[in-house]
Amino acid sequence: MKTELICAGTELLEGKLNTNSSYIGERLGWYGLELSFVTTVGDNIADLEQTLKLALSRSSIIIITGGLGPTFDDLTREAVSAATGRKLVLSREALSAIAAMFVRRGIEMPKNNERQAYVIEGAKLLANPLGTAPGQLVAVEKAAGKDKKDNALLFLLPGPPKEMQPMFEREVAPYLKKYESMIKKSFALHVFGLGESAVDEKIRKIVEAERKLDAGGVSFTILARQMIVDLVVSVRGKDEMLVDEMLHNIKNEFYEALGENIYGEDKATLESVAGGLLMKHRKTLVTAESCTGGLLSQKITSVPGSSFYFKQGFVTYSNESKVKELGVSEETLNKFGAVSEETAIEMAEGARKASGADLALSITGVAGPSGGTSQKPVGLVYVGFSGSGPVKVFKINFPGSRTDIRERAANQALDVLRRALMEMETKPELKRKSRK
Repeated sequence: MKTELICAGTELLEGKLNTNSSYIGERLGWYGLELSFVTTVGDNIADLEQTLKLALSRSSIIIITGGLGPTFDDLTREAVSAATGRKLVLSREALSAIAAMFVRRGIEMPKNNERQAYVIEGAKLLANPLGTAPGQLVAVEKAAGKDKKDNALLFLLPGPPKEMQPMFEREVAPYLKKYESMIKKSFALHVFGLGESAVDEKIRKIVEAERKLDAGGVSFTILARQMIVDLVVSVRGKDEMLVDEMLHNIKNEFYEALGENIYGEDKATLESVAGGLLMKHRKTLVTAESCTGGLLSQKITSVPGSSFYFKQGFVTYSNESKVKELGVSEETLNKFGAVSEETAIEMAEGARKASGADLALSITGVAGPSGGTSQKPVGLVYVGFSGSGPVKVFKINFPGSRTDIRERAANQALDVLRRALMEMETKPELKRKSRK
């Protein structure tokens, strides 16, 4: 049985990130279903109608997101009406729900919102408590072989994820469960410190062995992004215990192969893992940033509860601010330059002294696109870490654009922190030492 997703909206063709496809694809996998096709269509009724007719000819479950708003470019209802040959009819129930939404907000309902109350003839309304666009479920009769007929299910859902996702869980998922024939479970591991090729080399024998043992039932995906490598493993089967056992065994083998380069699983991020270790060891942190301009502290404070361990962030972009805020000596800057191991050391030490934090991270580098020299090229970054002992400095040459270099430098600093905190677990004497 084929399942298909159609995402309506010209903005999706012009660079807006479409998170609906990844969310729906993942959720379908829970029921042993897979997306056979994902199509993005602009706000053009002829294109939408043609796409819908093709989808109805080949798929049994079709989900459409977007195009259910009240404005002239919201054309999903009209396109479905044309593709199925069914009229649009005013639903008093839908109109009442839309009007009630405006009453709760204390706003007079604009006339054009009445468009959202028109539904495909025979459709079932899908409630949308978070927005004004009701969803619809349309059962469309289609050929299913010689002299046989079957129904294709057509789900119309709003485009905004904050509305679409709860509606999917409440209104769509119960229908999908009826088609569940296989169990599919997955896990993701996140790696830092090894490139994509190095990770592939270390796990290749594991992947090849599992594929030979279970042809088609297990799938592996490897993705690289900003110095991070994501490994996603999925296992399909009818026996849940066997699926769980396979996932458990593969995960253990990956940990043996990749060790502490794996920083987290599933939804974990470098900043959430580092933050958890700071909480565990009861350590506080300060940052001193130059080329990243506060990106590192932004990542750290994106984690709920970070106020328990994050003391302060210094953004010392100019040499003057490094001297004034962190106590970096003018002699160091004149002799070695702002982008140097020596400056990274003094930035970390100065930030730690000024804030009273247990640990400090510093970053200084050349983010580009200009400003590089033969001795200090674009992409050269120094990351400093100050703990109980001498300041450690890591010199890295990052490839990529200015945005890439800043992102990778911040991620590198978080990984430096993570590994330092992990070392405290293997060397208890480091944990007991206090800052002098």
